[in-house]
Amino acid sequence: MEASTAANLRLTLAESVSARARGSDAAFEEMYLAAWPRLCRYAWVLVRHQEDAEDVASETVRRAFAAWQAGRGPASDPMPWLFLIARRIVLDRRKSRALRWLSLSRVTEDPPARGDSLAGVEAAVWFEQLRGHLTERQHEAIVLRYLFDLSDEQIGRIMGLSAGGVRTNVFRALEVLRKRPEVLDR
Repeated sequence: MEASTAANLRLTLAESVSARARGSDAAFEEMYLAAWPRLCRYAWVLVRHQEDAEDVASETVRRAFAAWQAGRGPASDPMPWLFLIARRIVLDRRKSRALRWLSLSRVTEDPPARGDSLAGVEAAVWFEQLRGHLTERQHEAIVLRYLFDLSDEQIGRIMGLSAGGVRTNVFRALEVLRKRPEVLDR
């Protein structure tokens, strides 16, 4: 995603969040519409199955809306908050085996591409190819940092790590990738 597009999305989402203080369900709908494609993509990164990803994204929105109506939620950019909810849903379902978990070493479906630019789809595919060379934690940290353009603090809240832990995972992932230049040249 281009930096200007990501900045515009954050601005739109932040405006929607500020409207929450006024109790507007329409503001939540605006946030939902702006966040849905990125939320689906992140859910797909976690579960690697299209139907399960959409189910996780839907449940995330349902829980977020309940929190919104109760006056809880993010003070600014809602994407890290939504990603955290999605990640918790995935971890809960993983424990109960309610998701169809696929081998983490191979891709069996393409990531969601609805409304994405060709460059965005190519980037998602490239990030998915990195999965075979990185640990699950390293891969998630790299995806959140470079595909979703989140800060170390935001990633840390999502993954349950300190900002330093995020930087360590990203550093180690980049070290692995530097030793495998053929991966980076794709």
